[in-house]
Amino acid sequence: MTELDLPQEDARKLMLSGVALAVIDVRTPAEFAAGHIPNAVNIELDAIVGGNIPEALADKSAKYLLYCRSGRRSGIAARYLHDHGWQDVVNFGGILDWPYEIEY
Repeated sequence: MTELDLPQEDARKLMLSGVALAVIDVRTPAEFAAGHIPNAVNIELDAIVGGNIPEALADKSAKYLLYCRSGRRSGIAARYLHDHGWQDVVNFGGILDWPYEIEY
């Protein structure tokens, strides 16, 4: 784990806490459509590292929780965003290990 990683249990607690945050799924739209964490926003890794930052990620001081399939792509996205000035971004791994609800 790095300073940008957060255990899934802690991510889930944050999601339920009422703290203002955005859950970002960095997988492809097809992967997202096949099942995602409730209230997640789909922003592909390629868009993020390509510098095509959408409005959903515009606030560099907001809290962002990132995930993907296994945690690899979300780790890359978290590092990229952190290195480019985002102040509160973490990777909580992959949906393959997510023991909580998933929307289809």
